[in-house]
Amino acid sequence: MKKLKQFIWLVVMALAVVFASCTKEGPQGPPGSDGTNGTDGINGVDGTAGCITCHTNDSELAIKSAQFAHSTHFIGGQEHVGYGGRSSCSMCHSHNGFLTAVTDGTNSGGEHPEAASMSCYTCHQIHTSYTRDDYGLHYTDAVDFYLNENDNGVFAGLEVDATNQYSDPDGLSNTCIKCHQPRHRGTSQPDPSVEGSIEISAGSAAHWGPHYGAQGAIFGGVGGYIGTDNPTAPSGTKGHHSCKSCHMSFNALTGNYGEYVGGHSFKMTDADGLPVFTACDECHTDRGATIDLPGKMAANKILLDALHADLMAAGIADADGHLVGGTWTNQQLAAYWNFALVKNDHSYGIHNEEYTQSLINAARTYLGTN
Repeated sequence: MKKLKQFIWLVVMALAVVFASCTKEGPQGPPGSDGTNGTDGINGVDGTAGCITCHTNDSELAIKSAQFAHSTHFIGGQEHVGYGGRSSCSMCHSHNGFLTAVTDGTNSGGEHPEAASMSCYTCHQIHTSYTRDDYGLHYTDAVDFYLNENDNGVFAGLEVDATNQYSDPDGLSNTCIKCHQPRHRGTSQPDPSVEGSIEISAGSAAHWGPHYGAQGAIFGGVGGYIGTDNPTAPSGTKGHHSCKSCHMSFNALTGNYGEYVGGHSFKMTDADGLPVFTACDECHTDRGATIDLPGKMAANKILLDALHADLMAAGIADADGHLVGGTWTNQQLAAYWNFALVKNDHSYGIHNEEYTQSLINAARTYLGTN
């Protein structure tokens, strides 16, 4: 038995040697001829080619960035970005909310507890195509006004489209008007064409009214009460200007780079707060001789101050221009609304003098002080 086991073991070892020999690679033969070369592939793009489309060694981007850093959009945006956590505020007070509203096609930006302040990315399609198209705007459509959403439908159907109402074929003003529009106050929106009154609580009164986005409405001749049978009917527009043509005019920058006027600062005042009218000269070449813009602004401010005095005398507004809580008639609230719309526009007629004066005159008619 022992010999049998030894025999089997020797057979296994022999077979292992045989199999190992079978798997050995033999000596390498002479090399064969080279094969035919393959087709060349498409050349790849250099890693920085997309970047240098915009990030060149000129000063264009640096100037725009410096201007924007001095704009109210940037400075004020950082101060008030906390409102980005409120769905009714975030569209205009945060980068996140604006893009949400643009994507959803609404006037509510949703809640963003980690809201970011406005930046280049808010308006422009930065780092999307990595071409000059990245300077394109996220929003250029007609603006369906927030006022349309009020519960009693006073402003139903209110829309501003810069491509139709202004000389702005690319709709660039619509980007601005998306935020620079009034807010509504739901069922507390007055209708001065009917009798009635509305109670405004003291807690709501301080922020009642069109809020601060009045510029687009004044410019478009909409959003106020003008005292006709259809009190919210649109009035005239400037028709031949756009937001960009003045607020971003490079002509307005002539000699004013250090004060950051125009361009991406969007400012129309110098370091001392005085209006800069050089952008106006592009159209009004004889402005100094025929149009006294500072005088017009001063005259319209006098009219607005007189309306403010009327509202204070009636107990409707306080010295800061805020509504006082109480029960007010539709006409009284419409008068205050017009006052707040003109006051928060801040242009004293430059955006639309005819409509500005119509709003003030209608307000004084509602109050019986005209």
